[in-house]
Amino acid sequence: MEIRRAMYGLPQAGVLANKLLKERLAKHGYYEVAHTPGLWKHISRPVSFTLVVDDFGIKYVGKEHAEHLLNALKEHYTLDIDWEGKLYCGISLDWDYERKTVDISMPGYIKKLLRRFQHELRKAQHSPYKCAPKAYGKDAQLPLPLDESPKIDKKRMR
Repeated sequence: MEIRRAMYGLPQAGVLANKLLKERLAKHGYYEVAHTPGLWKHISRPVSFTLVVDDFGIKYVGKEHAEHLLNALKEHYTLDIDWEGKLYCGISLDWDYERKTVDISMPGYIKKLLRRFQHELRKAQHSPYKCAPKAYGKDAQLPLPLDESPKIDKKRMR
Protein backbone atom coordinates (compact mmCIF):
# COMPACT_ATOMS: atom_id res chain seq x y z
CA MET A 1 0.00 0.00 0.00
CA GLU A 2 1.24 3.52 -0.72
CA ILE A 3 0.04 6.98 0.30
CA ARG A 4 -0.29 9.42 -2.62
CA ARG A 5 -0.61 12.77 -0.79
CA ALA A 6 2.09 14.38 1.36
CA MET A 7 3.55 17.72 2.45
CA TYR A 8 6.82 18.26 0.63
CA GLY A 9 9.47 20.90 1.15
CA LEU A 10 9.24 21.32 4.90
CA PRO A 11 12.00 19.79 7.04
CA GLN A 12 9.38 18.85 9.63
CA ALA A 13 6.94 17.38 7.07
CA GLY A 14 7.62 13.80 8.17
CA VAL A 15 7.06 14.58 11.84
CA LEU A 16 3.85 16.49 11.08
CA ALA A 17 2.51 13.70 8.85
CA ASN A 18 3.34 11.09 11.52
CA LYS A 19 1.61 13.13 14.23
CA LEU A 20 -1.50 13.52 12.06
CA LEU A 21 -1.51 9.78 11.25
CA LYS A 22 -1.29 8.97 14.98
CA GLU A 23 -4.33 11.15 15.70
CA ARG A 24 -6.34 9.66 12.85
CA LEU A 25 -5.51 6.00 13.57
CA ALA A 26 -5.84 6.31 17.36
CA LYS A 27 -9.60 6.76 16.85
CA HIS A 28 -9.65 3.26 15.32
CA GLY A 29 -7.46 1.64 18.01
CA TYR A 30 -4.03 1.79 16.33
CA TYR A 31 -0.88 2.99 18.07
CA GLU A 32 2.81 3.26 17.27
CA VAL A 33 4.95 0.85 19.31
CA ALA A 34 6.91 2.83 21.89
CA HIS A 35 10.49 1.72 21.24
CA THR A 36 10.17 0.78 17.57
CA PRO A 37 9.44 3.81 15.38
CA GLY A 38 7.51 2.88 12.25
CA LEU A 39 5.91 -0.24 13.78
CA TRP A 40 2.19 0.06 14.50
CA LYS A 41 -0.27 -2.30 16.19
CA HIS A 42 -3.94 -2.46 17.07
CA ILE A 43 -5.04 -2.67 20.69
CA SER A 44 -7.09 -5.86 20.19
CA ARG A 45 -7.02 -7.00 16.55
CA PRO A 46 -4.29 -9.35 15.21
CA VAL A 47 -2.92 -6.75 12.81
CA SER A 48 0.34 -4.84 12.77
CA PHE A 49 2.07 -2.83 10.11
CA THR A 50 5.26 -1.00 9.34
CA LEU A 51 5.34 2.42 7.78
CA VAL A 52 8.40 3.64 5.86
CA VAL A 53 7.83 7.03 4.24
CA ASP A 54 4.75 6.11 2.17
CA ASP A 55 4.93 2.30 2.10
CA PHE A 56 2.84 0.17 4.46
CA GLY A 57 3.71 -3.48 5.09
CA ILE A 58 0.74 -5.12 6.82
CA LYS A 59 0.78 -8.38 8.79
CA TYR A 60 -2.66 -9.69 9.65
CA VAL A 61 -4.59 -12.81 10.62
CA GLY A 62 -7.95 -12.71 8.87
CA LYS A 63 -8.66 -10.41 5.97
CA GLU A 64 -11.39 -8.60 7.92
CA HIS A 65 -8.71 -7.16 10.23
CA ALA A 66 -6.67 -5.87 7.30
CA GLU A 67 -9.88 -4.37 5.87
CA HIS A 68 -10.43 -2.56 9.18
CA LEU A 69 -7.04 -0.85 8.84
CA LEU A 70 -7.60 -0.07 5.17
CA ASN A 71 -11.00 1.47 5.86
CA ALA A 72 -9.47 3.64 8.59
CA LEU A 73 -6.78 4.83 6.15
CA LYS A 74 -9.23 5.35 3.26
CA GLU A 75 -11.10 7.95 5.31
CA HIS A 76 -8.19 10.36 4.79
CA TYR A 77 -5.82 8.93 2.19
CA THR A 78 -5.82 7.59 -1.37
CA LEU A 79 -4.36 4.07 -1.41
CA ASP A 80 -2.86 1.64 -3.91
CA ILE A 81 -3.31 -1.88 -2.51
CA ASP A 82 -1.22 -4.92 -3.41
CA TRP A 83 -2.75 -7.96 -1.69
CA GLU A 84 0.08 -10.20 -2.91
CA GLY A 85 2.74 -8.06 -1.20
CA LYS A 86 5.11 -8.18 -4.16
CA LEU A 87 6.86 -4.83 -3.56
CA TYR A 88 7.87 -3.00 -0.35
CA CYS A 89 10.27 -0.04 -0.17
CA GLY A 90 11.56 -0.82 -3.66
CA ILE A 91 12.34 -4.43 -2.72
CA SER A 92 10.67 -7.26 -4.62
CA LEU A 93 9.22 -9.96 -2.38
CA ASP A 94 8.53 -13.51 -3.56
CA TRP A 95 6.48 -15.28 -0.87
CA ASP A 96 6.40 -19.08 -0.52
CA TYR A 97 3.80 -19.78 2.15
CA GLU A 98 4.15 -23.57 1.94
CA ARG A 99 7.87 -23.47 2.79
CA LYS A 100 7.40 -20.38 5.00
CA THR A 101 10.07 -18.37 3.17
CA VAL A 102 10.37 -15.10 1.30
CA ASP A 103 12.97 -14.29 -1.35
CA ILE A 104 13.93 -10.63 -1.56
CA SER A 105 15.59 -8.97 -4.53
CA MET A 106 16.06 -5.68 -6.32
CA PRO A 107 15.99 -6.56 -10.03
CA GLY A 108 18.03 -4.20 -12.18
CA TYR A 109 19.60 -2.41 -9.20
CA ILE A 110 23.23 -3.29 -10.00
CA LYS A 111 22.83 -2.49 -13.71
CA LYS A 112 21.28 0.86 -12.80
CA LEU A 113 24.20 1.70 -10.48
CA LEU A 114 26.76 0.68 -13.09
CA ARG A 115 25.04 2.94 -15.62
CA ARG A 116 24.81 5.79 -13.10
CA PHE A 117 28.53 5.68 -12.34
CA GLN A 118 29.43 5.03 -16.00
CA HIS A 119 31.15 1.76 -15.20
CA GLU A 120 31.93 -0.48 -18.15
CA LEU A 121 31.47 -4.20 -17.74
CA ARG A 122 34.60 -6.20 -18.39
CA LYS A 123 35.55 -9.82 -17.98
CA ALA A 124 34.67 -10.91 -14.43
CA GLN A 125 37.56 -10.92 -11.99
CA HIS A 126 36.75 -12.36 -8.58
CA SER A 127 40.16 -11.74 -7.02
CA PRO A 128 42.51 -8.75 -7.05
CA TYR A 129 45.39 -10.96 -8.24
CA LYS A 130 45.66 -13.93 -10.51
CA CYS A 131 45.94 -17.10 -8.47
CA ALA A 132 48.84 -19.49 -8.87
CA PRO A 133 48.17 -22.20 -11.44
CA LYS A 134 47.07 -25.52 -9.99
CA ALA A 135 49.77 -28.13 -9.90
CA TYR A 136 49.10 -31.85 -9.64
CA GLY A 137 51.34 -34.80 -8.86
CA LYS A 138 55.00 -34.27 -7.94
CA ASP A 139 54.90 -30.61 -9.09
CA ALA A 140 52.35 -29.82 -6.37
CA GLN A 141 55.04 -30.30 -3.71
CA LEU A 142 57.62 -27.96 -5.22
CA PRO A 143 58.28 -24.82 -3.15
CA LEU A 144 56.93 -21.50 -4.39
CA PRO A 145 59.49 -19.36 -6.25
CA LEU A 146 61.24 -16.67 -4.22
CA ASP A 147 59.81 -13.15 -4.33
CA GLU A 148 62.38 -11.09 -6.22
CA SER A 149 60.42 -7.82 -6.17
CA PRO A 150 62.12 -4.76 -4.61
CA LYS A 151 61.44 -4.06 -0.95
CA ILE A 152 59.18 -1.18 0.07
CA ASP A 153 61.00 1.73 1.74
CA LYS A 154 59.86 3.58 4.89
CA LYS A 155 57.64 5.94 2.87
CA ARG A 156 55.81 2.87 1.48
CA MET A 157 57.09 3.58 -2.01
CA ARG A 158 59.20 1.39 -4.29
